[in-house]
Amino acid sequence: MTTPLEGQAEIPIVLTATMVPAVTGAALVDPAARLAEYAKAVQFYVRHAPVIFLENSSYPLERHAEFRETARLQVKRFPPSASPERGKGHQEFEMLDAWLAAEARPPVRWLKITGRYQILNIQSLLSECRQDPDSGLIIDQVPRADMARTYVFCASTDFYRERLRGLYRQCDDRTGAWIEWVLFHELKGRPAAEVHLFVTQPRINAIAGSSGAAYPTGRGQWLGKQILRRLNRLVDRQYLWYPK
Repeated sequence: MTTPLEGQAEIPIVLTATMVPAVTGAALVDPAARLAEYAKAVQFYVRHAPVIFLENSSYPLERHAEFRETARLQVKRFPPSASPERGKGHQEFEMLDAWLAAEARPPVRWLKITGRYQILNIQSLLSECRQDPDSGLIIDQVPRADMARTYVFCASTDFYRERLRGLYRQCDDRTGAWIEWVLFHELKGRPAAEVHLFVTQPRINAIAGSSGAAYPTGRGQWLGKQILRRLNRLVDRQYLWYPK
């Protein structure tokens, strides 16, 4: 019998999590506080799509009812990275690689979100992903910053395995090889039909992991960026050119 995560009518949300961070430069390091934010995110997203929760710090999640598996929630545990000094991006994409390697029947497409972030207009992003089944990757790329925004992207498993598997090995925050930079340069030259940006401006409710600053959630500011994004896509579907 096909489970909700095996079917393709719904695109699952993959939440990446590290309950006990093993890196420097993280603004929120208290496991209890991080647990509360991850639990809120899971509770929010399971109302909209099946959730696959990936965690890589060996924290005893089984003690917490919020992470008990259901028809809408799968929890996948991975050992801590052997190279935490290389940074958050290295560890996150190492975990994504491990997840796909362990799945006998992975989803065809999935929407990855940094686990503590709530994207308030998630339904719009999921709808966009469903309506764009031929793209390999939907991700916001910003040439002026030389980066790809990795907090949210929609990937096909085939594209990830072909183009992004093993990419984490190039990451090392100590030398400035952030995952955002590494991914941006890996994607250079890919056609816009294969890799392009979101139509929808994500509206984020979260605290930035590196700075500890809250993302602005005002609708007016979001609407202004949404208009700029639509205008941007009239001339360039692949890259974002307006200011942050």
